[in-house]
Amino acid sequence: MNNQFFKQRWSYIAILAALTSVSLNANADATFQRNEDQFVNIGIASRLSFSSIEDAAPNGKDRSNDFEVEEARLYTNGKIHKNVSYEFNFARNASDNKVEILDARLGLEFNNYLNVYVGRFLPPASRASAAAPLYSTTFDFPIAEQGSYQFAGRDNGAVLFGNNESAAFKYYFSATNGRQGLSNQSDNLSYATRLQYNFWDTEPGFYNVSHYDGAKSILSVGGSYRFQKDGTGTALNQGDSTYWNLDARLEKPLANGGVLGAEASYYNYDNDNTGDVALPEAKGFFLTGSYTLPQTFGIGKIQPRFDYQQFNNDTTGLDRTRYDIGLGYLIGGSSHTRIDAFYFKEKRNNLPDFDGVKVIFHVAKFL
Repeated sequence: MNNQFFKQRWSYIAILAALTSVSLNANADATFQRNEDQFVNIGIASRLSFSSIEDAAPNGKDRSNDFEVEEARLYTNGKIHKNVSYEFNFARNASDNKVEILDARLGLEFNNYLNVYVGRFLPPASRASAAAPLYSTTFDFPIAEQGSYQFAGRDNGAVLFGNNESAAFKYYFSATNGRQGLSNQSDNLSYATRLQYNFWDTEPGFYNVSHYDGAKSILSVGGSYRFQKDGTGTALNQGDSTYWNLDARLEKPLANGGVLGAEASYYNYDNDNTGDVALPEAKGFFLTGSYTLPQTFGIGKIQPRFDYQQFNNDTTGLDRTRYDIGLGYLIGGSSHTRIDAFYFKEKRNNLPDFDGVKVIFHVAKFL
């Protein structure tokens, strides 16, 4: 059987798992475990949506009406030794409808202070980038989050990370391929770093979680920086690629059982005025807020939410402003098994404005 056959089978398995396997226990044991130092975790994630957008039908004048499988992912991670971890994740690439490697890394986990991952992973960037589309605080992935080198923002390389004794302070430093060829004829690496501090409860480990649903009180601030010499432009018009961001997250369980949430992030991209549209000269930000009602309605809780986003692309001259407002229905009270229904409107300075409504069935769980 050829590779295409296996790719298709993986795609069907990932989508079927996302539709049929919903776990409401966020603190489940390992899926398969030999002992505390050897285990496998299996997870699934999917975003299935319906949208209706103004003037987006093929005739250009009627509303579009579309069902989409936006995301279908299969996650695996675990340990083969006390100090050796791994992560191999697969996802459907919406651009060609094929299943690709999302993450493929091995890790040396010595202690809380010093850990190393090598392979394909998500380089240090904003908090929203680390949350990814399946765990995002916004309804859709933020429009100001730009600059992926591999599939879904991943890259090949190595990252050093850890935290201090209290786990309040976290650090990351990575060296990855970044852009290869084109402007980067000297094969320079891309370097990135991120620093984060949590004033209330801590968030140890490589990833942050976008929502804790009242299990933690979060007040976090962080910043990221990325640089690659000759990382933008062309072979005849080279420039250095630079990115930095600042972000903050607040999540507070209230005395009445409700949960208040808010997040903000600012982004700045510099392409050395090379005119590179793939890595544009740009800046942007987003603000988001939510409140999870304490009452249970049926099998879940209701969460009113809003987003406000802006992205100004100086390379193309396109400025975008978008706001979203709607409700989330948290099945079992979990933000990782939810249905979102919202209205959005986007204004563009040199293109027509548009608005629409969207409903997303969203699952992201380890089994």
